[in-house]
Amino acid sequence: MSNSEPKIVCFSCKFGWGYLGSEAALSSQVKNWIPIICSGKIDAQYILDAFRQGADGVLVLGCPEGDCHFQDGNVESKKRIYLLQKVLEAYGIEPERVRIELSLDPEGKKIPELVKKMSGTVKKLGPMKVLASR
Repeated sequence: MSNSEPKIVCFSCKFGWGYLGSEAALSSQVKNWIPIICSGKIDAQYILDAFRQGADGVLVLGCPEGDCHFQDGNVESKKRIYLLQKVLEAYGIEPERVRIELSLDPEGKKIPELVKKMSGTVKKLGPMKVLASR
């Protein structure tokens, strides 16, 4: 277990998370926060790239099931995250390092709280193993 704060990368859907709040204010509260058009647009490669660039954990925030602006992007993202967790586990990397939350938070007030919770989970796991480049 490490005493340093883990680096968490947070991808959040712009249609369900923080669209009523100020992006500047939210980005000042959450390091490595990346607003995206839809959680379904997050390719597994982006998550692996985050790990290669030093992330200890990745949090994906998408709209609730059945409430995706782009039909089923959130459901597809949920499937992708599940499969990626299985692949990471096969390589000895804890699946808890990648998490998806399907909910709504128009003002973005829960985002810092969820990142902090994810940070606590990842902190217990210790630093991320280095992933080899392609």
